[in-house]
Amino acid sequence: MADASSFRPSLHRLSDPAVRPAWDRLLAQSAQATAFADLRFAARVEAALGLPAFVAAVWEEDVLRAGALVFEKRRGPYRAATLPPLVQYVSPLLDGDLRETDVHHHRSALDALLGLIADTFHQATLVLHPSLGDVRPFQWQGWRVEPAFTYRIDLQARDAVTSGWSSNPKRTLKKERDDFVLADGAQYVADALALVEASHARQGQSIGLASEAAATLAHGLAEDGLVRAFVARRGDTPEAGLLVLSDGRTAHYWLAGSEPGAAMTVLLGHVLARLRDEGVATFDFVGANTPSIAEFKRRFGSALVPYFRARHTARPELRLLDRLRR
Repeated sequence: MADASSFRPSLHRLSDPAVRPAWDRLLAQSAQATAFADLRFAARVEAALGLPAFVAAVWEEDVLRAGALVFEKRRGPYRAATLPPLVQYVSPLLDGDLRETDVHHHRSALDALLGLIADTFHQATLVLHPSLGDVRPFQWQGWRVEPAFTYRIDLQARDAVTSGWSSNPKRTLKKERDDFVLADGAQYVADALALVEASHARQGQSIGLASEAAATLAHGLAEDGLVRAFVARRGDTPEAGLLVLSDGRTAHYWLAGSEPGAAMTVLLGHVLARLRDEGVATFDFVGANTPSIAEFKRRFGSALVPYFRARHTARPELRLLDRLRR
């Protein structure tokens, strides 16, 4: 039986040699593991966005039982564990399921991790992996928890990649697939980013960070093997681009953009088939919280999945600011 006193919380920089092997072991066994929790991903975010990255760790003897990658943003005298742009999950990782009796007595590894983060930062935002459905430890420690949604596809559960697709994208793929040349590789990162930025510009939106920072981040992650660039070209002209972030188990629809028309549907048919054949288990569409975008993602046979955003604010003046912003 776990006991709160048996846990040793600590905060580490990414370069700390004491934490890297233990973190790799935790990633290998945690149900919450994604490419967003890879130390290489955190290092690229730190370099491109200037947000120092830390490993918040909870140890039992020499075993890392729980942890989270957090990114620090200074706001005057305050330290914030922030949610960087283009990061879907900033989630605790656990080495196994929590015992409900440990949760009820506030003696789980997750309780210890939340205490470490709350004690270290004046304000903290986490976005929980969908497998963390029991958010009572957060609520009982004073975190504000709100639901959000994404669409996900179980790639290995379908015989054909179009199983579950709505009739319109099925028809589009069948009719238009021969009009496009499909390709992938790191050399297409720039083409994909240009399509992403053009799509956002047409909608009067931003991807959340400067073009140079986005390029630095995307090219770095492609160099590390965490991002793959896919494009659909009509002749010599790219019409759809998709940057997929993946740890080999879960792939994420990380950045996508296209010209109006059939190109993205054709590209998705190609990408989903490739990922399924390579053994990727899950494709995450990275959010279903905007109606028109959610409807587009729904049409590809995906299942609606809830997850949670959690926020802790230690200082009363910061809590007041949060209320005014809401």
